Amino acid sequence: MEKLTSKPRTLKELAIAYSVSKKTFKGWLSIEELKEVKPKTGYYYSIKQVEIIIEHLGEPF
Repeated sequence: MEKLTSKPRTLKELAIAYSVSKKTFKGWLSIEELKEVKPKTGYYYSIKQVEIIIEHLGEPF
């Protein structure tokens, strides 16, 4: 499987990687520790933002 941090990712791609709905994943991003992730550029989270998400939520399984 391709690493999540290999390219910018959409909300949908990240939600699928964590096996949750987009609504649930958006809720996770509203947690105080993840406030630094926002705002995304267009539809994509940058590689750095994806790294921060993985740092706080752990590797998806």
